[in-house]
Amino acid sequence: MFKPTLKALACALALGAASLAHAADPIVIKFSHVVAEHTPKGQGALLFKKLAEERLPGKVKVEVYPNSSLFGDGKEMEALLLGDVQMIAPSLAKFEQYTKQVQLFDLPFLFNDIQAVDRFQLSPRARAC
Repeated sequence: MFKPTLKALACALALGAASLAHAADPIVIKFSHVVAEHTPKGQGALLFKKLAEERLPGKVKVEVYPNSSLFGDGKEMEALLLGDVQMIAPSLAKFEQYTKQVQLFDLPFLFNDIQAVDRFQLSPRARAC
């Protein structure tokens, strides 16, 4: 009876060591967006990468994929659902099939400032859309 118990203990230790070694690997976050790196959205993605890696050193690695370079245009939502990418910043037009309310943000020039956008979003007129 001693030998099977020793073998089980050895297997458990080996599995535990393997899982600890695996736990040391950083979490990889694939972040796909649809614009160039020099745009506000691109700069925001790079800032997220910088801050995440600074604040979680060795624990998180962020890979930024601009210009739909990871999956091609229109595939980000599907990739997110499949777990092939962890973060996306698609064009708001991609959300039209889910809700038309976000179309408002494709027309920022309709409002004088962000406070006007906030007032509109809270208005009964916006909720009717």
